[in-house]
Amino acid sequence: MSENKKQKAAKPKIEDVILNVVKEEHQKAALDFVEYIRDNKMTPAWASANSWKVSYKGQCLCYVRTAGTAHYHNLDDGSWHIHFAVYSDSVYEVDVSDEDVKMIWDNVRHCTNCSNCIPANHLTINKKEFDEVCHRWLTIKNPNADAVDCAKKLIEAIRSAVLNKAIT
Repeated sequence: MSENKKQKAAKPKIEDVILNVVKEEHQKAALDFVEYIRDNKMTPAWASANSWKVSYKGQCLCYVRTAGTAHYHNLDDGSWHIHFAVYSDSVYEVDVSDEDVKMIWDNVRHCTNCSNCIPANHLTINKKEFDEVCHRWLTIKNPNADAVDCAKKLIEAIRSAVLNKAIT
């Protein structure tokens, strides 16, 4: 039986998979992020093998994935990532330092038509505009504590947009 089928039946808790799959040096940051998700009334719902979807009021905010998920997510053994959902024409004001927002800006992916999913998205983050943004616009792999804190602030900005009905 494939790992996906086993997990589909068992729906493992993300914390258990993190402790079994993610390298010890990355576990604290991963568990901290999941704790933040749960503490803020969001539930990581199993999506596929080693992949959990995090939603708020029915809108996807991000995915948390560990090694062992689909190969095209490019996760090495022992690694994990936070992959953010994108909503076209969204405007996010992220309450982070200029240095941290630059980390987000520097990692925005632009559309290369890799999945034939065009039209690409338009996005504004702290007044900086991005055109032709990929649907896989931001993925933070093995984030350290500072990057996890920044990711939490970005989640708060996306949640705020959902709450204010800027995302539907």
